[in-house]
Amino acid sequence: MTPSRGRRWAVARWSAGATLLVVAVLVAVLATRQPTGEQVVQTPLVGKQAPPLVGPALTGGHLVHLGDYRHTWVLVNFFASWCTVCQAEEPQLERFLYSRPDGVRPAVLGVLYGDTVSDGVAFQRSEGATWPSISDPGGTIASAWGVGSLPRSYLVAPGGRIVACVLGGITSSQLDQLLVRKAADIGSVAAGRAGTSGTAGPGA
Repeated sequence: MTPSRGRRWAVARWSAGATLLVVAVLVAVLATRQPTGEQVVQTPLVGKQAPPLVGPALTGGHLVHLGDYRHTWVLVNFFASWCTVCQAEEPQLERFLYSRPDGVRPAVLGVLYGDTVSDGVAFQRSEGATWPSISDPGGTIASAWGVGSLPRSYLVAPGGRIVACVLGGITSSQLDQLLVRKAADIGSVAAGRAGTSGTAGPGA
């Protein structure tokens, strides 16, 4: 082998090794990263009162009713055990449940959609989920909420109004930021209304 050919061979081997290293690092990052790709979108439900959400809990059998949470922030999460993004998202929701962004203690309510109760129960137990979930075997709840792909989450403000819809997986820190931002928006609107009502009208 001539010196020039040897150098070309060495360069080719080095390039191949570098490429394999980059691929290995990329695979490792994708395998360990937190849920991403979430998209906060505007849907017909945002800004409106949340549709009814009621049913027996997957475990315990007690009745779960969204109306019982009218005084707090609630994340309604539609999920299934076969949904790979849901599997990555589940621990993040548990963390959000106890995160207390700006001192607020949010609640999480799950809706099992397109899955069996037994698989849903096993899934949530394996992931350590501590929030209540109900099943939607006929898809009636999902239809009323406009759910298509999973996971899908809705942030419901105190009083029952939907303020955000999230498509795809989301992290605890992203949920914290979303809640704080929406709470600030509601506070600004309330302050504006109070200022308007306190302004003297013509001829006062």
